[in-house]
Amino acid sequence: MKQTCFTIFKILIGIVLIGKISNWFLNYSDETNQILNTVMFTLIGIAYSFKAFIWSKKQTYIIVLICGIYLIAMNFIGDFKLKSTIGVACILAPMLITRFSPKATNKKN
Repeated sequence: MKQTCFTIFKILIGIVLIGKISNWFLNYSDETNQILNTVMFTLIGIAYSFKAFIWSKKQTYIIVLICGIYLIAMNFIGDFKLKSTIGVACILAPMLITRFSPKATNKKN
């Protein structure tokens, strides 16, 4: 079941990637671009939310989980001044945590 869900997730990411790249050549409408962006940020948020469970440090777990939840929720809340800035921070924070954390001490076995 876990492998099937992961395969479906990879297929969805591939479809979004193909859609975003084909937009460069086919110039989709604004509604189509909005749907692609919503699906893209939702999939990234889902990935971050599941990635949070591999961390044993509570602080890292909470940061990655909050970033994932925000990336999902930002698609469904109205526009406000700092929405995109917080979104960029939520995309970068888990990547930077993963990059600069010690490998052996933070991940659950």
